[in-house]
Amino acid sequence: MKDTYEKFAFDYDEFGSIESYLGDEKNFFSRLFNEHNVKTVLDCACGTGQHVYMLSQLGYQVWGSDYSQSMLKMAEKNLSARGYEIPLKQCDFRYLEKEFDDRFDAIVCLTTSLPHLHTDEDLLLAIRSMKNRLKENGLLIFTSGTTDYTLSLSPIEVVINREDFSRIFVKAHDDRFQTIHIIDLYHSLQRMEENQYDIVYRILLDNDYRRLLSQAGFTDIEIYGDYDRNPYDAGSMRLIVIAKQTN
Repeated sequence: MKDTYEKFAFDYDEFGSIESYLGDEKNFFSRLFNEHNVKTVLDCACGTGQHVYMLSQLGYQVWGSDYSQSMLKMAEKNLSARGYEIPLKQCDFRYLEKEFDDRFDAIVCLTTSLPHLHTDEDLLLAIRSMKNRLKENGLLIFTSGTTDYTLSLSPIEVVINREDFSRIFVKAHDDRFQTIHIIDLYHSLQRMEENQYDIVYRILLDNDYRRLLSQAGFTDIEIYGDYDRNPYDAGSMRLIVIAKQTN
């Protein structure tokens, strides 16, 4: 499988500092994990380290993994700069058992990471691998910014527009896949260049997650449209999935 983030990883955090994730998500995970007595967490698509940092700040024992060696390199740099040492491993989340013997109270796969896989076969392989690394009554959490509502929005979105840098999303989709063309424009005396990265996601909506998780053996599945855990509907800006390991 190609490393989509081999180059993009080094500019990825132009989205914002890793501290910027300490709002609604922090409160959501704190409430949810306290309800279920979670102590140990694996972030199996940890990227540049935003969520492992956030979860460590909340006091959980955290591990991180990612398919992209470049993203892990940036995660190590980000965490080290903040005085954190968190175990990070390069790992394909379809085969977590190759790197992790232990089981966890919770596994998170966030920020539209699972839809990088494009076939039901691979998606089920990944979900079953995550399920097999959960303790009894463990939680599996997915979050996604692709929803019925966001698919209806304008295909062009200016995500960042600073004096020195702009990031633009140009989106296209059919019934199965969404492609996001990410255009980075640097416009300062220190850096003057442009880069484009193209990321193709499988479109997974609420019914898709229910079907796949059920096929993987989960029976306790909850789907929300925001971090306050309001029900997912046609106007939701987010898709948040919580599945519980009960067998």
